[in-house]
Amino acid sequence: MIWVIAGTQDGRELAAELKRHSGEKVIVTVISQYGKLLAAPGVDQVLVGRLTQDQMEELIGTYQIDCVVDASHPYAAIVSQMAQAAAKATSIRYLRYERPEVPLPDYARLYHAKDEYEAAELAASLGKRIYLTTGSKTLPVFMQSKALSGKEIWARVLPTPEVVAQCKNLGLTPKYIVAIQGPFSLAMNRAMFTDTQADVIVMKNSGLVGGTDTKLTAAMETGAAIVVIDRPINRSEYPVLTSVKDVIKAWEEL
Repeated sequence: MIWVIAGTQDGRELAAELKRHSGEKVIVTVISQYGKLLAAPGVDQVLVGRLTQDQMEELIGTYQIDCVVDASHPYAAIVSQMAQAAAKATSIRYLRYERPEVPLPDYARLYHAKDEYEAAELAASLGKRIYLTTGSKTLPVFMQSKALSGKEIWARVLPTPEVVAQCKNLGLTPKYIVAIQGPFSLAMNRAMFTDTQADVIVMKNSGLVGGTDTKLTAAMETGAAIVVIDRPINRSEYPVLTSVKDVIKAWEEL
């Protein structure tokens, strides 16, 4: 059985393609009920929840997994580290899939941050109206940042009850909660950035699938400063595969 850690849209598509191509049973893990709804078509089973390394090892034994395909989000470095360790501990095969980055433009107001903490400090120094497109997971860092105290902060997040409740608990009022699922067109991004008069757009380099290209262009067209949180550097022994075709080929060669 193949286990796919599907933290992204392309991860879910990869799972279905592996099932179709390999003929093996495919089990998928996601972190939300909404993710389960999206991942269910085309695979045998979907489990919901955040797993520790011990739980990953237990899952591998329970379902007799012989290969794990890690298609977690490019920024979910801890998940990948645990999956690699679990694969080693149970002596099964491990493959890492990651969507390609978008080449960054030559733009004088584009800044790099190594993580969300540095991004919060940078954003605070660049303007008063901060528009976050980095999701809900890192939102507490921005909302609790002393540097951002007194700034206007908009958070664009998934429109699920749990995420909206999290935003409210962190102190965001409805005006500043942009609960809508992306990715978005250039025109849509431009409209949102313009309507809020955002001085700074904070984003991750989530690739074309994540809509990074249209976010970058829209931000530049509005003249806003851009803070890009760089991807974690892959320091593992496992190569990063960047297409479904490459994953299938690697699986066949295992």
